[in-house]
Amino acid sequence: MSLKSIISPIFWSGLYYTGLSWFMREVVLRKRVTILLYHNPEPGDFQAHMAWLSSRYQFIPLQQLIDAIAQKDWQRIPAKALIVTLDDGHQSNYLLRDSIKQFQIPATIFACSHIVNTHRRYWWQVGYPDNQTLKTLPRADMLQQLKQKTAYEPEKAYPERCALSLEEIKALQAVGVDFQGHGKFHPILPLCEDAESHDEIVDGKKALEALVNNSVTFFAYPNGDYGEREINYLKQAAYRGARTTKLGWAQIDSDPFQLPSISVHESASVKKLSAQITGLHHYLFWFL
Repeated sequence: MSLKSIISPIFWSGLYYTGLSWFMREVVLRKRVTILLYHNPEPGDFQAHMAWLSSRYQFIPLQQLIDAIAQKDWQRIPAKALIVTLDDGHQSNYLLRDSIKQFQIPATIFACSHIVNTHRRYWWQVGYPDNQTLKTLPRADMLQQLKQKTAYEPEKAYPERCALSLEEIKALQAVGVDFQGHGKFHPILPLCEDAESHDEIVDGKKALEALVNNSVTFFAYPNGDYGEREINYLKQAAYRGARTTKLGWAQIDSDPFQLPSISVHESASVKKLSAQITGLHHYLFWFL
């Protein structure tokens, strides 16, 4: 057992009882909107998080925030408003359905249109030894490396499914989950050629709309990476906004195509979550 694993829970408990997280939530950030970013949380951890959040925040849908920004009408936004988002469309997101239903969470899942409802894999799950290096390579070079080392190709099917099926998507929609765009195959968009970046954004939108039988007007940048080119493609395709991975909280003057978020440590205790969700985790003691 590491020293960090011993100190960390003690530290977060101590910080929780100082009331500093409460002050940040109830005073400093009360009129801002928190957008939480999950990927693939365990159902038990997610249940504990939602139970704690439900008594302290007001869950709202992403569209409510976008409407308020577009109309410059913050009266649409309740105090301590919170939006729950999940990226990619992992199969185990289906296991969160009971919690979403119980706490009436209008969550948004940003799904990769050409991976959900297939037996394809997300590129970082195929066993390449250095995914961080892959994230720095032009898309063509990245795919070449993946093919050489792991035999991965974007449209290759695998025996086991890792993404949501259409039946699971429909079951989640039935409890209020909204499915929005996350590209087709989750490439690093700024490292794509113009045509591929455009295709990921525009064709991905059309494909997801056909799959989920719903309008797709919001986007989450894969890996959080984007540039002016991607924003322009989104606007041309009639998207209304996009969520980033940049730390922060949404306000009435936020750029709807560069909405900040809070990336959640998915196995965090609620005491650690209480600090993380108010920025204390990042700004003060990120190493814990």
